[in-house]
Parts: sequence; structure tokens; C-alpha cells
Amino acid sequence: MFFGINDAFHFSTDGDDFNTVKNGTEEFVLGKVETVHVLSKENRVLILTRDSQTTDYLFGFDLEGQLLFKVEPPEHYHFWYLSGKQVACTEADDQAKKSPLSGWWFSIDLLNGNMEMGSPAY
Repeated sequence: MFFGINDAFHFSTDGDDFNTVKNGTEEFVLGKVETVHVLSKENRVLILTRDSQTTDYLFGFDLEGQLLFKVEPPEHYHFWYLSGKQVACTEADDQAKKSPLSGWWFSIDLLNGNMEMGSPAY
């Protein structure tokens, strides 16, 4: 499978769900891509990876394919799903703040990937 943002920045997948992003000659190994959000107005591409064998990551690129950040889920949480400039997270352990629903929304700082807890998510 091939998905391109522009001529220099694209994703590819082989038969083993091995995903990469290419920016010219630079290649980033992502693992198993769960979700990709292209935020054209903000000049950002957010990529959420999920893999039961490794750590999940949220990657942030600009539209030219420059890696801006690679972050793990907030402490005591697992990534759940990505929606625009927010990521929903579920509790990973007893030290996480308990949600009245299924998890919490975390706002994503598009410059550095820092996340701030917001409202409950379902």
C-alpha cells in the first residue's frame, strides 16, 4: 500500500504491516500504523502507531515530512484513538485518574507533542 502527502513525503506498507515514512532519502520506521490525520491548515501530519509487542507512539510531522516529535502515551495511560488535535487514552494502571466514561481526551501540542488532559472520552 502507498499513501502520499506530496512527492517527497509518503507512507508504504509491505506484507508484514511494516510502515515507513519517507522524506526524500530519510526513512522513519513507524511500526504498525493505526491512524493518520492530515491537518493541512496546521501543516501537520499526526500518526498513531499501535503494536502489542512494542510501545505505542504518536508521531508528528510537518507536510514536508520533517519529524517534529515522537511521544509515548502519557504516564499511566494507553493510546486509544486519534481525533484531529486530540488523542483519547485509556487507563493503563491504578495510578491513572479514573474517567467517568471510557477514558480521557488529551490535547496535543502540535509543536512538540506535549499532551494535556481534557475532558472524559468515550
